[in-house]
Amino acid sequence: MGGALDWLTPFTVLTGLGLMAGYALLGSTWLILKSEGYVQQWAYRITPKLLLAVLVVFGIVSLWTPWVSPEVRDRWLSQIHLIWVLPILAMVCAYVLYRAVKRQEEGLPFVASLGLFIFTYLGLIASKWPVIVPPDYTIWDASSAPESQLFLLIGVLFVIPIVLAYTAWTYWVFRGKVRVGEGYH
Repeated sequence: MGGALDWLTPFTVLTGLGLMAGYALLGSTWLILKSEGYVQQWAYRITPKLLLAVLVVFGIVSLWTPWVSPEVRDRWLSQIHLIWVLPILAMVCAYVLYRAVKRQEEGLPFVASLGLFIFTYLGLIASKWPVIVPPDYTIWDASSAPESQLFLLIGVLFVIPIVLAYTAWTYWVFRGKVRVGEGYH
């Protein structure tokens, strides 16, 4: 039987701090892309520190997870698999991000930070697949009935184009950089 504070473990605190650093990294690279002047320079200065924090958390989690999960350890360490490409690509994205910030590039840091997270999340999925809800539920156990999925698919076919159109429109309206003294009002 669990207690009220079973969720409060060193691992959950570490991943929570990593999540905050990761969101801050995405935000700082977005600021590099969408601002100029003092704000952009501040974002250039803070981004390497945030990248280091994210990489430290990723490193600790990458070492910790195989230690506590025999399935993950066997999947990653029993032999060289294609999934080893994922952490390599994540590190390439981290290097590209660091180098782009040092060169004061504007668009590449955000794209590289997205790539960093995509490859690390894919690594997490590859580590646990097909278990999607640890410790026991596979993706097929956690999924709804086929009839419900068909109902949702039909709804999604109508909603997704609207959401994509609205998103494209908002990106068009708010394109460009935010400049001091200007606003969207």
